[in-house]
Amino acid sequence: MKTVSSISLFMCLLGSLPSYAAPKTYTLAFTANPPFSMTDNGRPQGIAINIVTALFEKAQLPYKLLEVPLVRAMVNAKNIDNYCAFPVQRAQNIETEYQWISPILITRSGLFARQNFKAELLTLSDAKKMTIGVLRGSGDAEYLRSFGFTIEEANNSAQNIDKLLANRFDLWATDVLSAQFFIKKRDPQAKIAKEVLTFRATLSSLACNMNMPKDDLIKLQEVLDNMIKDGVLQKLTATVQ
Repeated sequence: MKTVSSISLFMCLLGSLPSYAAPKTYTLAFTANPPFSMTDNGRPQGIAINIVTALFEKAQLPYKLLEVPLVRAMVNAKNIDNYCAFPVQRAQNIETEYQWISPILITRSGLFARQNFKAELLTLSDAKKMTIGVLRGSGDAEYLRSFGFTIEEANNSAQNIDKLLANRFDLWATDVLSAQFFIKKRDPQAKIAKEVLTFRATLSSLACNMNMPKDDLIKLQEVLDNMIKDGVLQKLTATVQ
């Protein structure tokens, strides 16, 4: 009887203790977009990968990285809890569909042409009658589409540079660092294409499901703000060129 009473007392005391649920693991979906995010021998790497992993580790939130096409990553981030897509260019048409941790990168978008391109572009409107290659689902694609430009979408930047060189379109719109990476990869002398216009600066961010706990959102943004203030973000940005 004494043993039973002791067990009952222990169980009562155990039941009165506060319970702490382990934090759920975030799925951080990235798209192959060198030099920002890529996979080499199964290992994710790149500027954005370095920044986002450092961010979650400093915030002490569990995560796993997953390579996913951009359009699917954005759909998943909209519909699946504890799911984020990156790097995503913030745009007005999707601003209210996600929780944002921003900016993880500040990037410039440019128009690139073949070396024999002769037209002079002073403003973006000068390219209005031309066909422009873009990355499917990207902020550049949505931006140009919203202004009525004729665009041709591809699933990755390597496809776009192939199409540019094959005269499938007139211009290639992409982030400047990404373009430089692929141009040099194809031609170490970087003579196959040239930038003819920089047309906008954008904030690349982490786009997360709307059900993200407010405490996690606040913690991640505070950690990111401190990384920017302390110069950590700048150092991580310089690690992959």
